[in-house]
Amino acid sequence: MDAKSQWLSMVLIAASLGTVGGWFAAYQQLQQPLARLNLVTPVFVLDRAKLIQSIPPNAGQDQMAKIVNDWQRQAKKLSDAGYLVIDSTAVVTAPDDVYVDQTNR
Repeated sequence: MDAKSQWLSMVLIAASLGTVGGWFAAYQQLQQPLARLNLVTPVFVLDRAKLIQSIPPNAGQDQMAKIVNDWQRQAKKLSDAGYLVIDSTAVVTAPDDVYVDQTNR
């Protein structure tokens, strides 16, 4: 084997070992966070008071029923996707990103 072939073989072996080593290190580093993530139920907060305030004062019974049904449908979708959905009246404090914005349905 000439020097060029040996050099190329060494580079390929080193790259392969580096890739496998990097993958294994990343895999080991992610084991604990992924295990903890599986133990946490994601939570979303629906703000019923804000929903009621957003209903126009001249809204008819049908429009109010549609808004409430949309709200309940959205909660059901989140629940079916594995999220815990709670009403904001049950929340003492929470980060803004767990609240579901009613305008982005």
